[in-house]
Amino acid sequence: MVAGFDVGRTRDRSELAVFEEIEGRFTARMLRSFEGTPFAEQEAELRRLLGTLPVARLSIDRSGIGMNLAENLSRDFPQVVGENFTNESKERWATDFKILLQRRDVTLPRDRELVSQVHAIKRRVLPSGKVSFDAERNARGHADKFWAVVLACQKERTATGPRTGEIGARVLG
Repeated sequence: MVAGFDVGRTRDRSELAVFEEIEGRFTARMLRSFEGTPFAEQEAELRRLLGTLPVARLSIDRSGIGMNLAENLSRDFPQVVGENFTNESKERWATDFKILLQRRDVTLPRDRELVSQVHAIKRRVLPSGKVSFDAERNARGHADKFWAVVLACQKERTATGPRTGEIGARVLG
């Protein structure tokens, strides 16, 4: 299982997305919204999730208000990864997710709000020449559920590239 958590509190909801990953294919197992939920309750719910399900990775938005939550959980659960939302990371996640959709390697629930959020994401070229992926804010937030889903379904990477199950070895002699 892999999961993504986009943190919100007052203007935006927090969104949790849990997927089962088998051989590079992702199947949604749970989507949950936290509207106006205190951070302590959000953390307690994530701790229950991590203590109950075999979650291999929980990626949490650690930008801004999510920093404390990501720090607290990663201290006790090594599978928790804090993610910074930057134009570059959002571009990578959105592009990777689009490829998953095109290959039909992701199965999503019939959720009108999620479909609406997927279609609300717009690619803009900024005056600096950098690319930005985001959605207009509305009464329900600004694609928070979408970002939780792409956090869950992202390709795992290290500083040197994708993480794999391979072990490097060198023969001496």
